[in-house]
Amino acid sequence: MHESEWLEVFMKNSGKKTAGALSIILLICMGIIIALFAATPFLAKYMFSLYVVQNLLFCYTAGALSLWFLYELRKLILSVRDGNPFVRRNVTSLKRLSLALALLMADFIFIFCFVPSISKLLCIALLLLGTLCARVLAFLIERAAEYREEIDLTV
Repeated sequence: MHESEWLEVFMKNSGKKTAGALSIILLICMGIIIALFAATPFLAKYMFSLYVVQNLLFCYTAGALSLWFLYELRKLILSVRDGNPFVRRNVTSLKRLSLALALLMADFIFIFCFVPSISKLLCIALLLLGTLCARVLAFLIERAAEYREEIDLTV
């Protein structure tokens, strides 16, 4: 086996290991969010805010959107691990990711109206940036999937 062939095999195996580790990390994050869902009513009594209802609404909405985001991200990672990055379902997943980010941004705007802060503005800006990046990436993957389908049909 030549050195370049060995390097290629190593890179493929390390990519699969990395994707597997990322998938496990995402599952752990999803479990933590679900645990926080269950614990939030008990933690609400420790919130010393005038806007407890708004904060709870923000927390539950952000948690649900985060779960949805992590689920779609996990589907993307598993698809890439399997060697199918340029397929239509990844385009759909990326569009759903961008929608989840846009809704999360709206949730941050909602809570910003009650409790304004610079950190929330930064989160809103980053979520807007993430939404735009996911949309552009979805467009690029869609084009690549079209090219791949054309190539598959000609061969």
